[in-house]
Amino acid sequence: MPSGSVHRTARITRTTTDTVVNSTGVASLETSTRRQRRRRSCCPVQQCRQGLATALQATVVGSVFLVLVVLQLLTPPVTGQSNPPQTCPQAGEISPCQCQVKKNGLDILCEATDVQHITRAMSALKGKNPIIFYLKLRHNNLPKLQGFVFLSLDIRHLTIHNSSLAAIEETSLSSLGRGLTQLDVSQNQLLTVPSSALKNLHHLLILNLNHNRISVIHNRAFEGLDTLEILTIYENKLTSIEPDAFRGLDKKLKRLNLGGNDLTSVPQKALSKLDMLRKLELQENRLKTIKEGDFEGLSNLDALILAHNQLTEVPARVFSHLILLNSLELEGNSISYIDKDAFEGLEENLQYLRLGDNNLHRIPSEALRPLHRLRHLDLRSNNISSINEDAFIGFGDSITFLNLQKNDIKVLPALVFENLNSLETLSIQNNKLTRIPEEVMEPIMDSLRVVDIMDNPLICSCELAWFPNLLRDLKNRDDEMTQKKRPMCTMANEHREYYVQTMPLERMNCVGKKYQTSSLSGSGATGLLAAPVATSFVVGLVRVVCRDYRHYH
Repeated sequence: MPSGSVHRTARITRTTTDTVVNSTGVASLETSTRRQRRRRSCCPVQQCRQGLATALQATVVGSVFLVLVVLQLLTPPVTGQSNPPQTCPQAGEISPCQCQVKKNGLDILCEATDVQHITRAMSALKGKNPIIFYLKLRHNNLPKLQGFVFLSLDIRHLTIHNSSLAAIEETSLSSLGRGLTQLDVSQNQLLTVPSSALKNLHHLLILNLNHNRISVIHNRAFEGLDTLEILTIYENKLTSIEPDAFRGLDKKLKRLNLGGNDLTSVPQKALSKLDMLRKLELQENRLKTIKEGDFEGLSNLDALILAHNQLTEVPARVFSHLILLNSLELEGNSISYIDKDAFEGLEENLQYLRLGDNNLHRIPSEALRPLHRLRHLDLRSNNISSINEDAFIGFGDSITFLNLQKNDIKVLPALVFENLNSLETLSIQNNKLTRIPEEVMEPIMDSLRVVDIMDNPLICSCELAWFPNLLRDLKNRDDEMTQKKRPMCTMANEHREYYVQTMPLERMNCVGKKYQTSSLSGSGATGLLAAPVATSFVVGLVRVVCRDYRHYH
């Protein structure tokens, strides 16, 4: 070995030895110090190296000790005195209220009682200084919430439900501003938003005012609730929302439910300030028209629900400002006309479109064609009587769910499903179809997972043999929903109905065609079962042969 290599090896060995020595801790440090005193005859270089090792060991030990001290100072002491376990008061102290200890604090329920008993129970709790995670006051006689009733209590979720509550004094909730995150005052008798009582709830995330009698939301009704994320005012008597009604909610509000009211137009000025809103629910109102600009300012909206209103048409560019909209619900209106530019602006993100329970006489293909990301299309319960062969061209390749049930469709064109190569669920039940030929279904057979053809006046014929074959394939894919569907067909010459799964293919002269049954099949159920098995085998064999032929040629 060259001399240079020997010297390098020696240096590496010494370095490794020093590293081991440096990691031995306090005991090794003391031993090393005693050895230093005995070795007065060492060379200066060796003395220097040993001195450096000693200094390094002292530094490491000192650093570890310092870290341990800092960690001990930062770690809160785990003692019963600083974080006492939550305990319920004696039952007699808060009766008729009930208390349970939950993971995050106490769960207290006061039901079917009155204001005197509730006030007494709250007084008993104040001396215990508990964390009340849930306080639920339900089905009580509580027409007014008294001032300071919750003073000195730490309440996180407060529910006052179905308790005849008509007034909330300004000071009744003021002491809960630091801890209260959810407030539910649903199903009461409130005539207005209790703005003065709410203004100090600076950590409130959810406010539920459902099922009250609020008719107007005045300007600045929710001022002070700058952390609010969910506001629901479903089923009140709303007829008017003033322009500055939601001022102060623009920073955090993500969901707003105004459904079940008496609004006749979209409150555009009030809504335009909610640029962080993700879901807007306006269902079950009295909206007769929507127009371009109604949803301006809602640039982050992900879901819009306009179901069960009185809309008759969807005009051009009405949703053009909702460029991030993913879901649009328009079912349950009286829509008969959809402009070809109705969905302009939704091309890049709309995936769910519900148009069921309207008055459409045809599939609005021209309006739908730009929606190249559409996955879920619901057209159930309209008056669609025919479908053009090109109905799904341009947007059908992304659709996975198509609902056409409860229409008046009589015929399916041969190539109507040609572009639906991603379709997994098809509902065409309850129409007027007498034939569903295999050539119609063939383009979607490989992707289908659920198919429903129930409640159609089907005629038993060989061209329906695809259905039992498909059922068997779906069974192999562990699909249970379709297996439970048992559509019927009528044998014209026998005036008798059969389940499509068990049509008598032999007596229908299907043998010898591509639907032929096995020559070993007997009569009855065995023969009926053998027919689709043989068909599936032949079809599968042909596919394998064709695949292998293409592979080798």
